[in-house]
Parts: sequence; C-alpha cells; structure tokens
Amino acid sequence: MGLTMDNEDVEVKSTETKKKPTKKTKEMLEENANKIEELKKEQVDLNAALSDLDKEESALGDKSALKMKVTHKKFGDGEVITQDGKYIEVKFADVVKKFVLPGCIADKFLEVADESVYEYYVKSNEIHKKRMNTELKIKSAEFAIQRHEDAIEKLNAKLK
Repeated sequence: MGLTMDNEDVEVKSTETKKKPTKKTKEMLEENANKIEELKKEQVDLNAALSDLDKEESALGDKSALKMKVTHKKFGDGEVITQDGKYIEVKFADVVKKFVLPGCIADKFLEVADESVYEYYVKSNEIHKKRMNTELKIKSAEFAIQRHEDAIEKLNAKLK
C-alpha cells in the first residue's frame, strides 16, 4: 500500500525564516547600540576640547627659537641655528644637535635665561600634551565604535 499526500498537506519549510532573538541577544544588541551612542557623544566632546586647544594655542602665539641662546648640561652653551617646524638645531662649541620643541625647553633639556620664554614653552608643551592625549582618546573611541558595530553585525548574522 502506497502512501499518498495531497500537495496542500505538505508543509514546506522556508530557508528564509529568521530566528527569533533570545532575551540575551536582545540585551547584547541594545548594550552595543547604547555604547556606540555614548562613544559618539564622547567624540563630540573630545572634538570640542580639541577646538578649545586650538584657540588656546592661537592665543599663546608663535615664538621663533632662531638665534636663541641656550645651555645644555653636557654640551654647554649654544645657539639655535635652524628651526623647521617643531625641530631645532643647536650649535654648541664643537657639535650641532637636533631637538624637538617645545619639550626640550619645557623639560629643561635646554635651559634659557629668559623666564618669559621658558614659561611660553611650558604652556606650549602643556597644550601639546593635552592635544596628543585628546587625539588618542578620539582614535580609541573610533576603534571602540568599530568593535561594537562588528559585534552588532555578528549578532544580527546569527539571527538569519
């Protein structure tokens, strides 16, 4: 005896059916989405801080180090002979050495006689350090956002 079925009785399972997300999956999706929003808000705040540092740096002004007299603990007295952006070359009695501004003066690798010049480079160095720290936090937030977006993508892929 053969088994016969009408086409109407045959249940066809579609390959397109989506799995329902579990409670844990929903929580993870929501947590990642919330974290992305927090990180984007943090980026906005950090960009505003960067803008404030630009204004602070502009208000501080730009001083040339050319022809400035400096003293180094090992090489003695010298004079700045070239300045290319943040790099300076100092000619000492028998050697020419390269240094990075503003840190070399602010950190007292090179000492200057004029206290106002020293204070300028200390403030400039503080702004520089804040800028580097802020830019690092912005990059870190970008990477964190990418990780959370990848996590959301993986969770959504499991639901297909």
